[in-house]
Amino acid sequence: MFIGKYNILQVKRQTDNGIYLTDEAGNEVLLPKKFVTDKMKEGTLGKVFVYTDSEDRPVATTQQPKVTVDEVAYLTVKQATNTGAFLDWGLDKDLLLPFSEQKKHVEAGEMVLVYAYLDKATNRVVATANLNKFIKNRDVKFYPNTEVEIFVCDETEAGFKVIVNGKHWGMLYRNEIFGKVTQGERMKAFVKKVRDDSKIDVALQKQGLTAAQDFTQLILTKLAECGGKLALSDDSTPEEIYAALGISKKNFKKATGMLYKQKKILLENGRILLKK
Repeated sequence: MFIGKYNILQVKRQTDNGIYLTDEAGNEVLLPKKFVTDKMKEGTLGKVFVYTDSEDRPVATTQQPKVTVDEVAYLTVKQATNTGAFLDWGLDKDLLLPFSEQKKHVEAGEMVLVYAYLDKATNRVVATANLNKFIKNRDVKFYPNTEVEIFVCDETEAGFKVIVNGKHWGMLYRNEIFGKVTQGERMKAFVKKVRDDSKIDVALQKQGLTAAQDFTQLILTKLAECGGKLALSDDSTPEEIYAALGISKKNFKKATGMLYKQKKILLENGRILLKK
């Protein structure tokens, strides 16, 4: 049974306080009565989140936390005390951000970027704003165009600082962004390269010949849907191209170049024509 994670557990027995769930090893945890439904019969399986209550006892809930152990999230400060800040993570019991784990003093109502981890000494889920304790760029091994998940962090002049696969720091540059990107968003991305400092440059689309080959079919499909004509060309703005096709201008130019050489399209008067 994993504290701070979702668990698939089996209903074992019912009491006045709720139902007891068990894992394969026989460990039990209480799901309080207010979360129990009629479908939860003895022997059935269910997905619950397990954490510790105010007396440090494991307890299950069907509520969905905004962050689980080994994840990052922007959370709102509900209360700031001398002990630390209490964060709203979607559960009845707030998540503690100890004073020692704060990068700066926080106030109620403030949004703070934290990493959730399991404190081995207390077996409690705790938050830290010192992300570098867990997000490191060691043994970074990615090939170009590897698909990854990114978590969008702070915005900079160059773009957005991101966390790659929950483990490494990376950068999403502004010239690779064509739609709306917001802090706290999780999204799919592709590795451009691993820099000398082991930080990772990512893009929202594949790069190079592989990307161009993928997007040629997209353009042909769009042409077929639009009667064989598209009001796009090399002179179109990146925004116009993204609005019509959802791809970057760089990938658009490579893909149309390939289609032109394959004699599948014509380029004339600021338009793309599907060759019959």
